[in-house]
Amino acid sequence: MKSFALASMMLLCVVALTMAAKKDVADEAKIRVGVLDLVSLGEPNDSMAAMDGKLALYLNDIGFYVVSDQKAIVEQMKTIHMELPRHCSDPRCVRDIGRSVNMERMVYGSLDKNGTSYGARLTMLDVETRQVIESVSLEGESGVAGSDVLKAAVAKLHGQGDEDLVIRTNTYFGPAIHNEKQMLVAGGVCLGAGLIWGIASGGFSSTGNKPPWQSEFNDMAQSGIASAGYIVPMSGRATGMGNSYLAVSDDAYGVFYNPAGSAWVPNAEASVSYQSRFGMVNNIAASYVNKATRDIGFGEAFLYNGDTAGLLTEMTFISSAAYKFNQLLPFLRPLSVGAALKLISKTTPVIEGATAAQKTFGMGLDLGVLWELSDKIRYGLLVRDIVEFEKVNNNIEGVTGYTYYDHQPISLNMGGKFQVGYATMLVANGQIPLYKDQAWKMAGGLEQELFHVLRIRLGAEKEILAKIESTPWKFTGGFGLAINTDSFLGKYLAIDGAYEYNTIALMSVFNTSIRVGF
Repeated sequence: MKSFALASMMLLCVVALTMAAKKDVADEAKIRVGVLDLVSLGEPNDSMAAMDGKLALYLNDIGFYVVSDQKAIVEQMKTIHMELPRHCSDPRCVRDIGRSVNMERMVYGSLDKNGTSYGARLTMLDVETRQVIESVSLEGESGVAGSDVLKAAVAKLHGQGDEDLVIRTNTYFGPAIHNEKQMLVAGGVCLGAGLIWGIASGGFSSTGNKPPWQSEFNDMAQSGIASAGYIVPMSGRATGMGNSYLAVSDDAYGVFYNPAGSAWVPNAEASVSYQSRFGMVNNIAASYVNKATRDIGFGEAFLYNGDTAGLLTEMTFISSAAYKFNQLLPFLRPLSVGAALKLISKTTPVIEGATAAQKTFGMGLDLGVLWELSDKIRYGLLVRDIVEFEKVNNNIEGVTGYTYYDHQPISLNMGGKFQVGYATMLVANGQIPLYKDQAWKMAGGLEQELFHVLRIRLGAEKEILAKIESTPWKFTGGFGLAINTDSFLGKYLAIDGAYEYNTIALMSVFNTSIRVGF
């Protein structure tokens, strides 16, 4: 009897060890997946904890994963004396987490509640290749539970079509945003300040009659050479890449380059820039951008141009708005259209012995387009000064005393952006001449990220004029520092600097700027 019992126990041990070995072999054949907690908008923390658990459960039900949730990842990181980064939603950051704990894939995303409907975004990343395997964004109909929307998102993440889902879903384009009042107030303040400055500087006054040569001037062909201060490129980031920013302008700097970019900003941003041109001109710029709704973005900007001798002061106030067509047509990717209204004031002081002095006020309108051609390619279009006029007062009594109108020429500009992986971006810009004396412009540049916080930039720019054999090259270079400031100031801080070298003029341009995200 004792022998039988002993034999039975030995048999059970063998069976248990065999089953454990089979389980280990089966687990080794499965893919190791790390799951980060979902980012939430509109859901309490206790509800989100339950959703995080359901996400891990739904992935485990797929059948070929060994799933580690964020708690397990944190414990594994402690063993190697590492901490989980805060607010990690960037593919590079997620990939670093997965690599540190020996995961093959990582899943991360968000679950938002908009009124009575839920929107889910999930991304699956291959840790080794650093490539996104699949991303889904879907929104359930009103009243559908968040867990059901999340389950549908996991199903679509693994190739199931709409017809295979238990619930009906639509494409999710982000959480609902209601900053319309802020857009109206900001635009009113910016344009109001521009009007007040124009009145205070005397740009609205009339000091005399129309000059005798005005009618003759109106009959002449308009020159294509612009002379406005607002065409001077501002921001250390753009300058470092050869001023090629038309297709990149989804930040606070973009207000000066393409009004359509404000519809792409992820959150509120503000920027301040200073530029020294040739040691003789000082330019100062400030801007603010934000989302008004999920589809509408707006931007406000101020630009000062002035020489060190005080011979000319130019102030420009810019108010822009853009609408993003997330799904204009089923076969089109997102596209935005934007417009920027500019108020311009120029003042030339009365100097002893001078034959003219001006007080000028004008308005201009720019139109822009920003189109996402693929996940990595964007196209930008800008028609600058499609409408523009300036009222000029030559206000030296008894010398001129003339009042007349002047115009800036229309310019057509195009640009592109190509994101090479996570760390490298290539950009290009061009101007197509619309007048006989307007130049062709070509520019391009690159931005290379190093160590997540440092960015190195290089660029080149050249104008081509038919009647001028030799035109200068402009070579640019710069750097950027990206700092996470979530613990004490907004979300992030970017510090950018750039230098421009002109091969003929041998004059230096220095540009520094700061951008803060909120």
